[in-house]
Amino acid sequence: MATQLTQGSPRPVPTFDPAAWLSALVSIGGGYALASGRKLWLVVEDCTAIDIEDLMRPLIGHPDRVEAVRSAIERRQNGGAL
Repeated sequence: MATQLTQGSPRPVPTFDPAAWLSALVSIGGGYALASGRKLWLVVEDCTAIDIEDLMRPLIGHPDRVEAVRSAIERRQNGGAL
């Protein structure tokens, strides 16, 4: 007798929203800037270590997400919406 294996429904792939991420940074007391050469500066001196760890987790190992954050800041600096 053969056994049929049925896989469950695929898990949804979590999406990353750079505007929401930047808002979360500001909500914990942080800030950000995009300097010349598209250098990304994150200001976290007024944030707790736990808040920073939770916030940074989605960026670690995901250069595409860091680039999305840069692009969102650029849009805002150029008069567009986040």
